[in-house]
Amino acid sequence: MPRARSALVAGLGLVVGLGTLAGVVCIGLALADDSPALDPVAASITAATITTGRHERIDGPRGPIHVWIPRGYHADTGATIIYVHGYWDTADTAWTNHRLPEQFALSAVNAMFIVPEAPSTRGVAVNYPDLTEVIRLVEDRTGELRGAALTAALGHSGAYRTLETWFDEPLLDHVVLVDALYGDEDRIVSWFEAVPSRRLITIGEDTVLGTEAVADKIPGTYTLDQFPPAYDLWPAEARTARHVYIRAQYGHMQLVNQGIALPSVLRLLPVELLADGPWQLPLGSLPPPIDAAAGDARK
Repeated sequence: MPRARSALVAGLGLVVGLGTLAGVVCIGLALADDSPALDPVAASITAATITTGRHERIDGPRGPIHVWIPRGYHADTGATIIYVHGYWDTADTAWTNHRLPEQFALSAVNAMFIVPEAPSTRGVAVNYPDLTEVIRLVEDRTGELRGAALTAALGHSGAYRTLETWFDEPLLDHVVLVDALYGDEDRIVSWFEAVPSRRLITIGEDTVLGTEAVADKIPGTYTLDQFPPAYDLWPAEARTARHVYIRAQYGHMQLVNQGIALPSVLRLLPVELLADGPWQLPLGSLPPPIDAAAGDARK
């Protein structure tokens, strides 16, 4: 539990006394759980947004590639956003268990979202070391052009192995490392410094040593000590700085499965919001997890 929250729970205990200890314990447990209370109405809106979008699961040559295109997407001012999962997941398990299309929908950005297969453990070769190949496969299968405004790659944890194979790709404009800096700090700094228009967002929890090292090496890094609780509370500097570093208050997996960090950081990308998207909903407005036994309506 973060120190500030621990202090709050302790202070409440001193004030209310033993007579309300059970209430304090409940508050403490709620504060320890970083996921917001589920609003059924908001969650249903997010679910409805998913059904109006378009999902394709491509049987690629080296593993599946999931694609989600929101209603109202238009390539001329849209983005191409590639999300790469970490170890102990596959593209299929991350897609369902982390509710990725729901999180993409909650961001409300005008983008084509792509989730390719990636290594699930060490010692396994990178499935798709050619980013251009991935995008070409998606365009051919969906008949949709990639978003022309920018191309961003987001990677969680062990996804860094895949992302670093893309650092020589000229079309890669933005990189977001979600607790994914386990080493090779100089490679990401070199990628960032090679082209002045490139932008980098680093998020550190388990990987704080790596993220701190990169922040020290990049002059002008804008640092936040935690994620803001709402979209409109991001400082203006976080929306414009070339390198934004966030010391996360959420755990390693909560960063990618709670519907808070991912939609929030997607909003930091300079991409227009879709009028039909659920852009006014609070962070974490995700439907309940899909019951595998009942099937997944998104497939």
